[in-house]
Amino acid sequence: MNLSGTAFLALWNGVAPGHLSAYQDWHGIEHVPERLTVPGMLAAWRYQAGDGDQAHFFTLYDLASIEVLDTPAYQRLINQPSPESIRMRPHLTGFTRIICRIAARQASPSAAFIVPLVTAEAISRDGASAGSGLAIQHGVIAADAPGHPLARATPTTGSVLLVDADDPAVLRAEIARRAPAAAATTSAFRLIGDFLPAG
Repeated sequence: MNLSGTAFLALWNGVAPGHLSAYQDWHGIEHVPERLTVPGMLAAWRYQAGDGDQAHFFTLYDLASIEVLDTPAYQRLINQPSPESIRMRPHLTGFTRIICRIAARQASPSAAFIVPLVTAEAISRDGASAGSGLAIQHGVIAADAPGHPLARATPTTGSVLLVDADDPAVLRAEIARRAPAAAATTSAFRLIGDFLPAG
């Protein structure tokens, strides 16, 4: 994925049993396109767990700036959800929301797989560089700006590395190199949709 803004919003969630089909319809057809009506929301990508857990998702929004999340247009969507959003909210599980300022980026195609790696440590620009077949976007975690009614407590310091590639084996090797303790429990997500604002 190519991030053109100065920040990104990363979200993880699961879906309760029996609601996966309704979630896919709502999230891909209504929810993500609705978010992209907000000025400053530049693009979005939807990912689904690639390890067989079909009810686990990662969504990424490219932001012109963190301040986009403070605008009346975005706050209206949060505070006045659509009827379908109200119906779906009780069926979302493990909702996590992290906002980052972009510290370093690499040009990347919309690769087929991504690993969002959250770390408590600060990462140098050199530490965010990638080898062949990979691209890494490095975000510094910012204070939530503002919160979301479903969000669990999330870190307010540290980094998020968005590591993407077309080959999941390359991703696994990179995560094993960077975070060996997390390699066994860190899964790649498969790209299932990319979005731009209408018009």
